[in-house]
Amino acid sequence: MSTTDSKGIILVVDDAAESLGMLNTALIEQGYTVLVAMDGQQALNITQRINPDLILMDALMPNMDGFEACQLLKKNSDSSDIPVIFMTGLSDSESVIKGLESGGVDYIHKPIKLDELFARITVHLHNARLTRSAHGALDEMGQATFTFSSKGQVIWTSSKAKLILSSVDFEASETADIVCQQLRQWLTHAPEKHSLLSVKKISKPLQVRYLGQSSPGEHLLRLVDNDEQSIRDSLRQRFNLTERESEVVFWLAQGKTNREIAQILTMSPRTVNKHLEPVFQKLAVENRTSATAVCLAYLNDI
Repeated sequence: MSTTDSKGIILVVDDAAESLGMLNTALIEQGYTVLVAMDGQQALNITQRINPDLILMDALMPNMDGFEACQLLKKNSDSSDIPVIFMTGLSDSESVIKGLESGGVDYIHKPIKLDELFARITVHLHNARLTRSAHGALDEMGQATFTFSSKGQVIWTSSKAKLILSSVDFEASETADIVCQQLRQWLTHAPEKHSLLSVKKISKPLQVRYLGQSSPGEHLLRLVDNDEQSIRDSLRQRFNLTERESEVVFWLAQGKTNREIAQILTMSPRTVNKHLEPVFQKLAVENRTSATAVCLAYLNDI
């Protein structure tokens, strides 16, 4: 079966040849393409060449165990969104906890019950594909969005978010630690949707808006760069807009449709329309086309 006909690519990581052979055969029969590795380092080497859709990871292995391998996978933006299911011994509850803390999405006990395994794989592949689809849509719309775990790690970043983060030297471990520490502390206080954090002690001002929880233990955030903030502030002052109205008007001036604005600001298209009603009055116009023209004319003059 070619990979184009496959239900997905699964990497099985286990130091026991018998277990590898059994899982390889069972998964191929289910229609999956299977890659195998016998320790964590081999798994990392494979993911550098090809990204599997899901990883079945043995917890305890020589050379590099599953916990360390999973942590390294999650630190790499190219592999951070791959779901990892840990395989542990029946009485090994400590490994279950450690595996989830390392970034695993689920665990399954050995000896493995294949029906249970197939059901869990189906669920996590479906969830991962939905997440990737959402990420792709945000990236295509040019959104400076990223996901951040409750444990304090950046999981995924859009292309625009990467550019903004690179402008504050986020690649440097010291800067990354400062930013992640402030984000983690902020999230422990359960910020309200759309609330704003100003990140301090870095090379240039950086603001982060909270968009909501994208999945358990994972939060969707958006970077607000200086240009966007200054334009919104200017529009708000010129037309006496509220903070929320200025956000809607900003994206209106960028040529976004109501549906796109709703996706960007995580609200319904109906709510966008409700915000536009007072905006039209304040701008002394009757429709969104005229509002866009007024905003662009003003922005071209400043």
